[in-house]
Amino acid sequence: MPDNQKKQYIPFNAINEFMRDDYRTTVITEVLSSLEKIDKESGIRINRLFSKGAQIPGFRNSSLAPLAVKIRHAHTVFEKSAEFAAIILNSWSLLHSPLQQNVWKLVDGRNWKPLPLEVDRSLLPGFQTDWPKGDTFEVLIQALKTIDPATTESDDNISLMTVWVGNRLPYDLYDEQKR
Repeated sequence: MPDNQKKQYIPFNAINEFMRDDYRTTVITEVLSSLEKIDKESGIRINRLFSKGAQIPGFRNSSLAPLAVKIRHAHTVFEKSAEFAAIILNSWSLLHSPLQQNVWKLVDGRNWKPLPLEVDRSLLPGFQTDWPKGDTFEVLIQALKTIDPATTESDDNISLMTVWVGNRLPYDLYDEQKR
């Protein structure tokens, strides 16, 4: 994207167009079952947004439902609420800190100009829509595995972390050579 153009954003829940259902379940399950491992404020935000977005019969406060029930209902909240999707993705990224750091180095080296890792991306307006045409997920996965040959992270995790750390979804592909 040319530097003189204004950045465009799309809501965080737009990521649903890029995620398989089974992988979304994996991410949501990992976060909801690891709330004690993330910071207290994020856990409170997750529970508040879940309670606001999910109505579970038999529970006045949906966040008190059993984990399996919460996971089933969390899909709908993740799909409809940009704020819930953002806090789930941010919490997930913190649970994969070594991958987060390696992906940051990768995208920074590819001139994506990522925000520092300390920035809470869930507070941003959404994902940027510009994406370098040559940086396909396959290319980025291979590049990360070159940086960290011992990684045990799945290709899905590497792709999701690239989207999150780079704060971009591949909507508007641009050619780096024409910049």
